Amino acid sequence: MKFTITKKDLIPEWNPIELVGGHHEAVATSVFKGIDARILLLAAFVAIMALAAVKRWYVADVVFIMIFFITMSTTPSRKSYLKKLLYPLFIAVFLFIVQAYTVGSTVALTIIFPIYTEGIASGWLIFSRVLASVSILLLLIESTSIQKLIESLAWFRIPVEIRNMMSLMVRYSAVLIDEFMTMFNAQKARLGYSAKLNWIKKLKNIAIIGGMLLIRAYDKSNKVTMSMMARGYVQNVDICYYFARFTRKDYLFAILSFSFIACVVLVGAT
Repeated sequence: MKFTITKKDLIPEWNPIELVGGHHEAVATSVFKGIDARILLLAAFVAIMALAAVKRWYVADVVFIMIFFITMSTTPSRKSYLKKLLYPLFIAVFLFIVQAYTVGSTVALTIIFPIYTEGIASGWLIFSRVLASVSILLLLIESTSIQKLIESLAWFRIPVEIRNMMSLMVRYSAVLIDEFMTMFNAQKARLGYSAKLNWIKKLKNIAIIGGMLLIRAYDKSNKVTMSMMARGYVQNVDICYYFARFTRKDYLFAILSFSFIACVVLVGAT
């Protein structure tokens, strides 16, 4: 029996989880390793609020470029980082297009419908703000673990119900991904994503998985709730976190970061 290899056989198998990089845990290899999570969280929050007040697009672009190269030079997986930028990039492009077609009165050019000069300027500003803000959040995730960030919220007096909900969401996001991959591999074993099928049929198969995943998630949430209540869990129970004192490195980072944020506000918001 003679076997022939076609070009389709050389194409790697499609995995929808790979589109967003999968479930990633930070390994803290960033240049900000060792900085207290409370300082990092506060600096990221203030920086995003400052970007929201920026009126000059080039200031947000400079911030994005700086954060992008810092993250790319320190992240353990550049491929995973770039995949995480895909969805924010799509959203930013969509907002830019909507602004270009709907805002303003001076027509710059016409592509099916008129595109306005004011809309291009407004859309690019929003585009730059979105990418810069997302890049800051991704650098924050690369700098410390999500669990430490959630624990640091207790220092900011965030209610325990919110922190517990966030912890459960982080914990069971990996479980849902495993459930999804189990059903996806089962469909793939039954030729649900064969090269002979068109993309519409493949999307329908993904939609079937999504519906089944919602049902399984609801059932699992009921089981988890019952098991937690059987072990004496109540909503107002909180763990007393011990927060170490800030070090000189923390104070130095806080001074430098907030000084940079102040410069961004002074240059971009005036």
